[in-house]
Amino acid sequence: MKSLGALKDYKIISIDPSTRSLAYAIMDSNSNILTIGKIDLSTASDIHEKLHIIGKSLPKLIKEYEPKVAVIEEAVFIQNFRTSKLISYVIGHTIGVLAPFCNFVVEANPLVWKSQIGYKKVTKAEKDDYAKQWGVTESKKWAAQQRKLRVRNLMKDKYGKEFEDSLYDSDEIDALAIGVWYNGTAR
Repeated sequence: MKSLGALKDYKIISIDPSTRSLAYAIMDSNSNILTIGKIDLSTASDIHEKLHIIGKSLPKLIKEYEPKVAVIEEAVFIQNFRTSKLISYVIGHTIGVLAPFCNFVVEANPLVWKSQIGYKKVTKAEKDDYAKQWGVTESKKWAAQQRKLRVRNLMKDKYGKEFEDSLYDSDEIDALAIGVWYNGTAR
């Protein structure tokens, strides 16, 4: 098994994958941000085109910044079989593209990385209170927004006010948070 001990002052690319995009953050081993962005997959007509976009775009990014560690969020349980299959292809292909360039390619479980950066789950009591006021459907929407907002607030606390309203969407913020988590646990 490879060891991070041999790497000093390494760069990390952290990725929040979806079937619509690959959000990424590239930072150094001290969590200084080098770039944040997104590879858009939403215009691709099928999975083959999505994989082609990843295969063309990701190596350019890797060659520009030369990260030695790649961290990609694991797939979460999805009830829709088709979506599960597609995200599995995206994640697997992304790992395959990263492997020749990076010394380490690591998966990040979303429950683990969130809890270890200080994320507080939306509680059942919070959802129930909101549902009483606004109904179950609106409560689900509110809970989803809260999950994203809470991660954004943690990154704002770490990096400053620019992450509050932000030029970055919630996927990019999650990619950044995954990198922050990795930097905090890899030492």
